[in-house]
Amino acid sequence: IVDSVAPAIVGITNLQSQNSGDIFGNFSQRSDSESVESGTGSGVIFKKEGNAGYVLTNNHVIEGAESIQVTLFNGDKVEAELVGADALTDIAVLKIDAKHVTVVADVGDSAALRTGEDVIAIGNPLGEEFTRTVTQGIISGVDRTIDVTTSDGNWALNVIQTDAAINPGNSGGPLIN
Repeated sequence: IVDSVAPAIVGITNLQSQNSGDIFGNFSQRSDSESVESGTGSGVIFKKEGNAGYVLTNNHVIEGAESIQVTLFNGDKVEAELVGADALTDIAVLKIDAKHVTVVADVGDSAALRTGEDVIAIGNPLGEEFTRTVTQGIISGVDRTIDVTTSDGNWALNVIQTDAAINPGNSGGPLIN
């Protein structure tokens, strides 16, 4: 499973502008700014159509980004375009050039999951230094509802519960059965 799906797993880097300042925190009079990493996460290529490949990730991974960078299986970094995002369901779709897509992951039906079923998670916990880390667990519960606070307000989110280790940076990566 890991060998067949891993090439579809990507790293996501959220880049935002930061004004340049000196070592004392004084910002220059110029309006110079540079893009810096604001956050990282994971994603999965789920579709290839025409000249585009599409990546599924979490909205909170890319929220506020001025530009988004995707790190491919081979380590190459490519720019991504935000196609759409929804803060309440914490979903975002990115578009990359199809020439970078070698594998597309099949998206399953979460309604068919059963408690106790074996699963693995693949992602970049704690950043790209630990890219494509694999953890294993089971489906601990299905059809769970948790209250979350998003940039669009409070929401009751329907989720899958797993005991596979999920760390910051795994967000947006797949849970695979």
